[in-house]
Amino acid sequence: MSSRIDAHAPPYAPARSTGSINPVQVFVLSDMSAISLSGIALQALHALNGGASEHGELAIFFLAGVLLIGWFNAQGHYRSRQPVMGAAGTVFKASGLALLAQIAGISAYGDASGAWPVLAAWLCVPVLVLASRLGVRALFTLSGGWLQPVTVLAPQALTLSPDSVIRSEAGHGLHAERSLALEPFAQLSDAALLEQIAPLTQRPVFLAPDAATQDIAARLARLLSAQGASYYYRPALGAVSGEAFDLVRFPPEDGVILSMNNAQDRPFAKAIKRGFDVIASACALVFLSPVLVLIMLAIRKDGGPVMFSQPRVGVDGQSFGCLKFRTMVVNAEDRLAEILKTDPEREAQWRAYQKLDDDPRITPVGRRLRRTSLDELPQLINVIKGDMSLVGPRPMTLDQQDWYGQAMLDYQRVRPGLTGLWQVNGRNATTFEERARLDSHYVQNWSLWRDLVILVRTVREVLFSSGR
Repeated sequence: MSSRIDAHAPPYAPARSTGSINPVQVFVLSDMSAISLSGIALQALHALNGGASEHGELAIFFLAGVLLIGWFNAQGHYRSRQPVMGAAGTVFKASGLALLAQIAGISAYGDASGAWPVLAAWLCVPVLVLASRLGVRALFTLSGGWLQPVTVLAPQALTLSPDSVIRSEAGHGLHAERSLALEPFAQLSDAALLEQIAPLTQRPVFLAPDAATQDIAARLARLLSAQGASYYYRPALGAVSGEAFDLVRFPPEDGVILSMNNAQDRPFAKAIKRGFDVIASACALVFLSPVLVLIMLAIRKDGGPVMFSQPRVGVDGQSFGCLKFRTMVVNAEDRLAEILKTDPEREAQWRAYQKLDDDPRITPVGRRLRRTSLDELPQLINVIKGDMSLVGPRPMTLDQQDWYGQAMLDYQRVRPGLTGLWQVNGRNATTFEERARLDSHYVQNWSLWRDLVILVRTVREVLFSSGR
């Protein structure tokens, strides 16, 4: 049997109108334009205010802008592909620090009472930076220059479908065009490997080994680097997000050192989160009280209770009574047992998703409440009591614990949430296994910024929900 591997990929045709331009590097120009527009806005605001800018104020603004671009470059914004909004946290934080630095300078050497134009200009910076990047991405997407085909090198079991390794989506623009198994490469010498990977360097390679193929992937990475090829490398670290560790820059001979972080070890941020939970939930209950009364009257028409309390798993594995408006018939549990016993198709769906499409147990009022997630409003009381948080893993029932597997260890570290990462990423359209993965990702990579993004996305889901 020949040891040769069919690694010859068809030649890569560059985008029609973009030539060899790297779209990510164009972000440098778009960021410079955004900062320049903010500077123009600074001058215009001073003119509208009937005065001129302070001596050197504009120069300091643009100097800070140059440093901002240098910081973005150091963070890899102009080298690696990533979703534009995935970098929003870094952009807002860096712009906020630049604003504080300039306001501090103005306060130290002049009168800060007239510094509101500077404040407004720096508030424009992150908005314009992100908007311009989205515009650049949209232009390259229309011209065909944003999509980047890659050749996936992965274990044999994952090569049947390249999308099982990396899903094509507009954020990063990577498209798994073909895939090759890593195992056959392990039998080749370095000289034979060099011959095999030569055709692969015509387009980026995406290395995605598992534990068994990690060694051959490391050899391929070393040879690709020696050839000066660009490639993506997802080492076999398991379900660990890139946000959960820092890259430690030790001497080269020590290799890559990853410093793993505990995202939950932030006492001050956790205190802010708890304070916001209580204040926001109390205000929401007062503001929504007329809506709550109308919902209660509608539910009471069938003679059953308005709310019910169901045991759910909370922080540290302790159970609590999770409050919800009743959306099902009174004998819902008996009806479920009967449905699962007589309908194999629905029984399989329940086993996979722990939910049913067109659930016959749901009342007409309950269907409307679920479509808008209004049935979960009583959980604001759970948030105030400390059983739950506004954002976190969705509370699971006691009989779902075994389905979570190892993700249960992450789930128990935080309070369940009124909304969460799963809630804004498909809900019923995702499997229970995917729900557990999303919950683990949230816990391991928690931040106040992530909570804010989830809350904003939740509002969008409520307003434009498909009802799933």
